[in-house]
Amino acid sequence: MAVTIKDVARETNLAISTISKYMNGGKVRPVNQKLIEQAIHKLGYRPNDYARGLRNAKTYTIGVLIDSLSSQYFAKITQMIEKILKKEGYSILVCCHKDNGAAAKKAIEFLSSKQVDGIIIEPVADDGDYAVPILRSKIPFVVIDRALGHIKSDRVMSNSAFGAYQATEYLIQNGHEKIAIITGTAENNSGLLAAKERYRGFLRAMEDYEVALHEEYIIEGDFTFESGYECMRKLWKLKKHPTAVFISNYNMCLGAMTAIHNMKISIPEELSFITFDDLEFSLISNPALTAIRQPMEKMAEKAVELLLRRIDGDYTDYPQNIKLPTELVVRDSVAGMAAS
Repeated sequence: MAVTIKDVARETNLAISTISKYMNGGKVRPVNQKLIEQAIHKLGYRPNDYARGLRNAKTYTIGVLIDSLSSQYFAKITQMIEKILKKEGYSILVCCHKDNGAAAKKAIEFLSSKQVDGIIIEPVADDGDYAVPILRSKIPFVVIDRALGHIKSDRVMSNSAFGAYQATEYLIQNGHEKIAIITGTAENNSGLLAAKERYRGFLRAMEDYEVALHEEYIIEGDFTFESGYECMRKLWKLKKHPTAVFISNYNMCLGAMTAIHNMKISIPEELSFITFDDLEFSLISNPALTAIRQPMEKMAEKAVELLLRRIDGDYTDYPQNIKLPTELVVRDSVAGMAAS
């Protein structure tokens, strides 16, 4: 038979109301808290979240809607969101839309049917009409990493333009003038807003330092492995090679590095290399890659913090548009150019 709150009350000789208050996040006397925690551990008591939800009109479940768990970037953010919410007494339901508006709409309808208390959304690259069901349901939601079309919403993301500026500036400060970029600005890219911001940061740095743009060195990708591979091959077929390249996302970095390996290009002797997103590959690559690190943990924290406030009815500062700073992580893939 399952252990109940009455069993905990008998073990501690405390009132059920005191134990219930503690279970629901209320403050109790330190001595009582210690007694309750000892009894819970001894008896193996597990709170009944369903019953707790009925009392508080909550399910203590949060929906997380992302592109795909096959993306290391979003898999990591989802893992961080789950860890933070678990500490707050919530579980998560994860759905993937594969950058498809119809799939995203169905996922939102599914999460609504499960009566989730809120949803964290990584949007699809369209005008946001797929999100209409969440507006009708009035479920609190927060957007992470991308914009939700024309729909007003809370949003948490990194400052992509600043990160691209940091990367380009670092190459310039190391004497590079023939700088290439593999962008993500192809129209079929699901992260088009971030791609445009990164491209804007690149252009701003080139302008600020009065470094000439070489149009042939601006190669348009779409944030996929395949485009990174093909764009790198296209870049290296040019008669005059760049001395440095900035890759504007992680998946394209993997593709570009595969092409570099296949073409036997030596980094950084023949080509200096810097990438947006600092994940495991940057460390295990030889040489280790200089990269722009996004504050994924802080993004997850801010998204959860905002969502829980909205769930509690606090909309005093709505909508919030939070952009967190990136960090330049210097490793071994950028060589200094000798002054001419």
